Amino acid sequence: MTLSSKNNIWRLLLLLGLFFQGSKALAQSDTSRVRNKFHYGFEIGSYFSLNNKIPFWQKANQFGAVPQSGNSLYFRQMIESKTDTSARFFHADYCVDLVTIVGQQARVILPEAYLKLNFGPFELSGGRFKDVHGLVDSTLSSGSITWSGNALGIPQVRITIPEYKKLIIRWLGVKGHYAHGWFGDQVSVKDYFLHQKSLYGRIGTERSKIRLYGGLLHNVQWGGTPKYGPSGPDDDRFTDGAFASDWFTYKQVVIPAKALRDDTTGYGEFELMNRFGNHIGQIDLGGDANIGNLNLLVYKQNIFETGQTFSSLTNLDDGIYGISLSRRKGNSAFKKLTLEYLRTTNQGSYRSGLPRLLGLEDRYFGTETYYFNHMQYIDGWAYESETIGTPFLVPQEEIRPEKQSYPDAIFYNNNRIIAGYMGLNVQLSQIDVVGRFSYSRNFGALFTPIAPVDQLSLSVQTLIPMKNPNAFLKVNIGIDQGDLINDNYGVNMAYQRFW
Repeated sequence: MTLSSKNNIWRLLLLLGLFFQGSKALAQSDTSRVRNKFHYGFEIGSYFSLNNKIPFWQKANQFGAVPQSGNSLYFRQMIESKTDTSARFFHADYCVDLVTIVGQQARVILPEAYLKLNFGPFELSGGRFKDVHGLVDSTLSSGSITWSGNALGIPQVRITIPEYKKLIIRWLGVKGHYAHGWFGDQVSVKDYFLHQKSLYGRIGTERSKIRLYGGLLHNVQWGGTPKYGPSGPDDDRFTDGAFASDWFTYKQVVIPAKALRDDTTGYGEFELMNRFGNHIGQIDLGGDANIGNLNLLVYKQNIFETGQTFSSLTNLDDGIYGISLSRRKGNSAFKKLTLEYLRTTNQGSYRSGLPRLLGLEDRYFGTETYYFNHMQYIDGWAYESETIGTPFLVPQEEIRPEKQSYPDAIFYNNNRIIAGYMGLNVQLSQIDVVGRFSYSRNFGALFTPIAPVDQLSLSVQTLIPMKNPNAFLKVNIGIDQGDLINDNYGVNMAYQRFW
């Protein structure tokens, strides 16, 4: 049986319709169970830049809700349900966020649109979401390593435990989700799917002074039909002109074990020798502590690819190392400081220091992985040609032409990076100020290396309150200097109003 995206969409609509009708029945005796109050906000603004591109930290981690041109006007509206502070077992949430771009490349963007049905600790939802997955400071980070909020959200349905819930004992909590999504029609492949799941645990409670965290995020691109043909008579990437998408394939996607069964007729050698689909994910560890009026969060995100490094220690030094200090209570100018170090230079090419120090064996030692790239899904780990993971892995169209040694693929040019990042949020009188600064050294790719090039990017954003307490003037200045992307200076100015 082949999974059909059209059939799945109709099943989703039918399922959500049945649940919504059920929610109406529940609400007939008590209308407070389904909230009809909402927040509404709008923003009208413009972008201007010297080279007609939006500077790096003005574009990064904006969930795709930015113009393609650096000289554009935009109008943004958002309507969403108000936060539910009741203890009701059932309630519904909704949101629609719409951006209209006017300029050289006019278009309409839908960064977020969803319906959520909440049943106690569980949440059933469908639509497009502005998500950041993984253990990271989601508000001021450079971005989680495999799911940062840099690209538009991928349409999906999912069941979630969104907040940590007690598991047997009070000080042990878990949260997670299980999702199926649709990539749709992309540059090199059409009608393919997203499989995603996560499971995170916490030792400690909300009131504990110290808490420890750990968890796993697993993403897979799978199925679909390539728009390109075989490169030659021995090209084994295809199965009857497409990529496998039956239920046996789905089981292999969910549990990324090597494909083993008596009859593998009809499957390409590429899948049988590797994995079904493009697997990428992260294993996260960290903890936080309340220190007086402050909270200190530390974390390490470890990236894995292809299913092999899921159990490998070779690339343990790759990933994101982060520390975040935030104001927990009280009044002061300081609100939050986040420092991060990103490394993606190993990729299985050598054994990292900790395994060597401990004398640990690694059965995958010497097996290189090429982060965010794949031989079947040539777009790589991208949606609408934008990086799904850390924005430091910029698409090839953003890189200076003289640094593009492999111009036909999105991430083949530069995915070996060492970067430092700082985010700072302060309150100066009534003005909220957020600064972002990054400095990276870029080495190309394992099989297309380049002489190391440095890149500096920064942005400073101020949110200035107007006479109306729900109205603000936003001013964001962005600067790019370096040899990876073109030098740029830009400003984003906007008026915001909320109800």
